[in-house]
Amino acid sequence: MRIWLFCAVLCCLVSPYVNAALRIGVQLEGQTHVEQFINNRPIQSITDYSGPLAYRDVIEQVLLLQALYYGGYDGKIEFVQADHYKRRLRLLEQGMLDLSVTAVWQSDSLSIKESVFISSPLLRNGEAEAGFYTSEENKKATAVTELADLRQLHAISNQHWQVDWKIMSAIGFKHLDNVSQFTQMTDMIIKGRSDVMLAAFYNTSDLSFTQDGKRFVPIKGFKVKLPGSRHFVVSNSRQENKQIYEIIEKGLSILREKGQIEKAYRQSGFINDHVKDWLVIR
Repeated sequence: MRIWLFCAVLCCLVSPYVNAALRIGVQLEGQTHVEQFINNRPIQSITDYSGPLAYRDVIEQVLLLQALYYGGYDGKIEFVQADHYKRRLRLLEQGMLDLSVTAVWQSDSLSIKESVFISSPLLRNGEAEAGFYTSEENKKATAVTELADLRQLHAISNQHWQVDWKIMSAIGFKHLDNVSQFTQMTDMIIKGRSDVMLAAFYNTSDLSFTQDGKRFVPIKGFKVKLPGSRHFVVSNSRQENKQIYEIIEKGLSILREKGQIEKAYRQSGFINDHVKDWLVIR
């Protein structure tokens, strides 16, 4: 219920553009984190993107709402549950959604380019990095110091996350499992069925994060560059969505000029100076 109240508050902030509700696909479980991060603040007042809930997906939703605000949007917003990334892309292509709540990798947006408008990049090519995360209790994985030893681990990823899957497949792990959600990855690692997964760096002092009461840490010294850029995509299935795209573009231009996009990715840890000297596995 708090999600819908938040939508109503957002809609009162700016002047009207379209009559139909803007259908935004969300991962329902993550909306609790979004609500807690926003904490009833006016969306335009948020300029600090740090904190324990500053996950990339949370930050990108905040940036989307801010782009809509600064672009001058005022219609209704309807959050539609679409938990899986691939499902959100399919619903965008089919015109069942107008937007995904998080940005989309360039390669994925180009795969449905006939059905969407693609925004200017939030995260530009070459800016994104990720680490190999494991449970702090997995002594075999946390002790890795050589690439050959890293490849002896059992890894897990999602084949529908094309960027991640291609990277994990190319590294040559002893075994690579496929699951559909991030929480399934962490569960497999907690249960000892897998050792390592690819994840964005976090903004904690030791780069760790906690899931289901368990602490996950990166294997020190190794990272990968995530190829491509990240964009918001707007379905072109409705005539008024061209205007939504233009609103988002205007809002992103303002956010970029203010320095808030790069600030958001840095404060959330996704662009992370703590790992600048780590070996890039190519």
